Amino acid sequence: MADPAVQELREQASKLRAFADHVQKLPDRVDGEAAKMEWSGPLTDRVRGEIRTWKSRCRDVADRIREEAERLEGEARQLADKAKAGARP
Repeated sequence: MADPAVQELREQASKLRAFADHVQKLPDRVDGEAAKMEWSGPLTDRVRGEIRTWKSRCRDVADRIREEAERLEGEARQLADKAKAGARP
């Protein structure tokens, strides 16, 4: 049976990856709807620029969340390796 601490780290890493995917997809619907609209006016460029900025920020945050997930996965591997080394006769 796997070490509960290793399992917990891996589950948390998995949850973080799923959360990162969700964060990255947040602005997609707004961007998609804005792209479908035929609109113009003094604020059009500003609004589209803000949407691009939001997409970029969400992507950056998602990348940081994925980095944390990788860190947790690495800790889980180290812990599992230590457990294997300790179990050897």
